[in-house]
Amino acid sequence: MTHFNEGMTCEGALGNESCSLKNGKKRSFQRVEILMFIDPLCPECWGFEPLLKKFLLQYHKYIDFRILLTTNHDTANCCRFHQAKKIAEEWDKYARLTGMCCDSDVWLENPPSLYSIAYAIKAAEFQGRAAGQMFLKRVREQIFLRKQGLNQFDELLKVARLAGLNVQEFSNDFHSCRPIKAFQCDRKLANELSITELPTLVCSTPCNDSEAIKVNGHYPYSVYVQILSELLNERPIPASNIPLKDYFKQQFFLTTQEVAVIYDLSEDEALKELHKLQLQQVIEPIMLKTGQYWSYLTRAN
Repeated sequence: MTHFNEGMTCEGALGNESCSLKNGKKRSFQRVEILMFIDPLCPECWGFEPLLKKFLLQYHKYIDFRILLTTNHDTANCCRFHQAKKIAEEWDKYARLTGMCCDSDVWLENPPSLYSIAYAIKAAEFQGRAAGQMFLKRVREQIFLRKQGLNQFDELLKVARLAGLNVQEFSNDFHSCRPIKAFQCDRKLANELSITELPTLVCSTPCNDSEAIKVNGHYPYSVYVQILSELLNERPIPASNIPLKDYFKQQFFLTTQEVAVIYDLSEDEALKELHKLQLQQVIEPIMLKTGQYWSYLTRAN
């Protein structure tokens, strides 16, 4: 973990850190701005989803959240078979480490193009931040869980429909130069902020960018809550979790790991709750070689 302008220090072993702002100023903010830099195809960013979903679900009213795109090591140049095979092996490794299952065979059968995916995400964002984030979510589900490379524009249009976008606007924006420029702006900002590891969160207050805190990689959930508390100058009150059935209706797809993290359950406890919903015909399991995820049945009430 690093900081800007000596704004923050973190001490202690991983999993037992203590984080604080150095200047100790007492100020009150309505919201904290969080910029999250990701490569939409990198497995480390995919593995961060359980913590991120929990954090946004519990503290969304304190946060102004934006996702920015950049490139990660090999995913920008994955056309050659040996390179695709290397990325597939990396996906499998992170699936085992994080519990976030994925189907790495997509890299061997129908490898996605980072730039095409990034331009599509930026095109979706022209319909609003929420629309862009929903499109990003649907894109990653199709690639990581459903082994879709999304190399044809018709496939991207289907995802746009799934995300509830205006398909004609999406098509017009995608075929313009605007997404390319927007992606270049994201990458330029990543370079200016020295983003070298993904995912990276840059947290700041609207009044003083000199206190921006840069968090590289994965840390225990409590660290993110403590950073938010320091920037707010108060302990934020987490929102109550919504019933799992309702959350599935919002998300459509969830992994066992996501359910366990979001609802503070062990893996066995999460599976018990998931099997209850399965018996109620609310969800169904989908098996992958690195685990299983759960799909919401749209006919469920």
